[in-house]
Amino acid sequence: MIFFVRQDQTAGWGAVLGVLTAAAGLLLSQLERFLGPRGGGDSSPRSEADALLRVADQLAVAVREQWEEEVDLRKLNDPWPLDVGWTKEEELTDPLYALPAVRPGDARAARADVPLDGDLARVADFFGSLPGGRLVILGPLGSGKSVLALTLLLDLLERRVPGQPVPVLIPLNRWDPGEIPLNEWLADQLATSYQLGSPRHRDARELARRLLHDNLILPILDGLDELAEPTRPQAIADVNGWLGRDRQIVLTSRPNEYRAAVLAGDAVTRGAAVVLQPLGRERVERYLRETTARLRVHHWDPVFAEMRANPEGPVASALRTPLMVALARAIYGDQPGDAAALLQPRLATAELVEEHLLGELIRAVYPDKRRDLQDDIQVWLTFLARNLSGRDQPDIAWWHLEAAAPAAVVHAPAAVVGACVVGFVFGPVAALVFAVAVLLLAGGRRTERWSVEGVLKGPMNAWLRGLKKSGTRGWLLVPLIGLDDRTPLERRLALGLGRVVGMGAGLVQGFVVYQTGGLYRAVAEGVGLGLAVGLADGYLTISTRSEPSEVRFASRRGVTAFARHVAIGCVTGVGVGVTAWAISSSWFGVLVGILVGLAFGVIDGLNIWLDVSTDVTLALSPRSTRRAERLAALARSVTLVTTIGVTTGIAYTFAYGVRAAVLPAAIFGLGYALADHLMGLTTSVWGRYVVAKAWLALLGRLPWQFMNFLDDTHRRGLLRRAGAVYQFRHVRFQEYLLTRHN
Repeated sequence: MIFFVRQDQTAGWGAVLGVLTAAAGLLLSQLERFLGPRGGGDSSPRSEADALLRVADQLAVAVREQWEEEVDLRKLNDPWPLDVGWTKEEELTDPLYALPAVRPGDARAARADVPLDGDLARVADFFGSLPGGRLVILGPLGSGKSVLALTLLLDLLERRVPGQPVPVLIPLNRWDPGEIPLNEWLADQLATSYQLGSPRHRDARELARRLLHDNLILPILDGLDELAEPTRPQAIADVNGWLGRDRQIVLTSRPNEYRAAVLAGDAVTRGAAVVLQPLGRERVERYLRETTARLRVHHWDPVFAEMRANPEGPVASALRTPLMVALARAIYGDQPGDAAALLQPRLATAELVEEHLLGELIRAVYPDKRRDLQDDIQVWLTFLARNLSGRDQPDIAWWHLEAAAPAAVVHAPAAVVGACVVGFVFGPVAALVFAVAVLLLAGGRRTERWSVEGVLKGPMNAWLRGLKKSGTRGWLLVPLIGLDDRTPLERRLALGLGRVVGMGAGLVQGFVVYQTGGLYRAVAEGVGLGLAVGLADGYLTISTRSEPSEVRFASRRGVTAFARHVAIGCVTGVGVGVTAWAISSSWFGVLVGILVGLAFGVIDGLNIWLDVSTDVTLALSPRSTRRAERLAALARSVTLVTTIGVTTGIAYTFAYGVRAAVLPAAIFGLGYALADHLMGLTTSVWGRYVVAKAWLALLGRLPWQFMNFLDDTHRRGLLRRAGAVYQFRHVRFQEYLLTRHN
């Protein structure tokens, strides 16, 4: 229309129209966040509250199923729980613990008479009697703090009615109070341990924040003593700041560590502190007798006789904690060992008896394995204790396995495949330079700080914090620029910059070729060079994924989102093409713009299609997160190989014919599917895990069936499951591996 109406001003008006169209396409995806609905159906406050209560009820079911399975694996109720008792820790109990929460306008409540002693069988009644609902459980290593917290959790879930808070057990050793506030950290832990889902809230972390805000979560924080010593007072201060007037909490710690933190700061506000008591000899003797087969129970007689004759001796002193009693049962009660080995002269102290029990544990839990295989298992567990776990990082997460292998090995597949793409366009020298650069730079957290995303992260976070506090301006801009997205803004900006660089390089190359080679050849060469540059600069603009991801397929809403993003991509591509046409007076830019815009639209649309929240809440496990990450990696790579391969094939077919288009389509399609820094299969969390696992298995550090080994070790009681990660069930056993098998 511009051409026929104002032929003398066609170029100028075309450029303006192209820029406006491209800008509109780029902004459409952001405007839909601001103008579009958050979810389907009624959005009234009552409906929102009902949806949140439904999620809380689903979470309660998931938590109960998760920890009931763990109780069965630990044999905590076989044949009956090893009961522990507690008494009040006077100096560490807040004097206001017996006062209920006082609301504004109420008369001052009377202090309740709450005795702070009890035992495992009545722990839920005891907790319910506390007016403030805040309990600090103290005890030395192996005294049963975690078991008591777990028993309390299951008892509370059994009594829970809809609308009440859901108790959730969260290991506290994952938290750094200096890095993240408690409420944000709790939201992260809920989102990473449970598949929170609701059609109204696409982001699991946002859903977790709502649950915490509406007081639908009762955190049971296990292990204050496992935080770094300087951070413990700050941790208690953050807990008190989050509790407010009427929130409940349970906290466990070793006594000395909690005492030191209180001396340096404050105690838990209105918190009742209790300390676990050592097990009595009669209780230990009864438990070991009843958990041992009758034909072998006489093996305990000399041990019990020694404990009666010498109540302060090494055996009696060692068997005062539930941990050591459980080890003794596993080694000499469940297996045909001779318990009289505990009376050897060389075991002259309680510490030596404990070392002996720890050293015999692997043999006891793997009686069906040969001695050489037991030695291999000890090597593998020692490797886990040293490289995937430790005093500062207790979690054994499968996605951390790559940190135990050389970075050059982990990223070698991506370097080789990416070099093929770069070499196809720029030649062998450029391919070699690219491969060396990837092996030297990729995957290192230090080097990734210098990527565009890493450089933008600090300033973006500071600006966003100020924006969210800026009232009306922040309320308008936050949804407009998509701050509630799971993808950080700095990553989206860096990704956009990489696409612009790749598209710009392709346009320049195409314009150069167009002068002598014709339109179709210019399009093909421009697309090829742009894709090669885009693949290469991805390693400089964005960082690799560090956490497992997931995709979830939803047909009806997914189709709508897919179509919308394809349309947005086409609009953006047309705008870029019209602008290029107006500047160069050639149709080359229009074709390139449509092809590239369509490709990006299909990629974005498929990713949105495969990422729609469902109305279900499940407890995550190591296997479920690995399975979800593998599916996500495969879905992304299939998206890339299809889109990039077809786009490249079309461009090269018009330029050189069908036969000549097969090779570049395969190289670019497979190259992006395998080596793209954001969506490639070998650069995904799962892909890097597979490479690292194979390398470590070749060296004998880990078994080839790594996940089967973790599952088996968990079933045999050496590991415990905490959401999507494993941990050593006994910290003492982990420390034993680190010190005795270095």
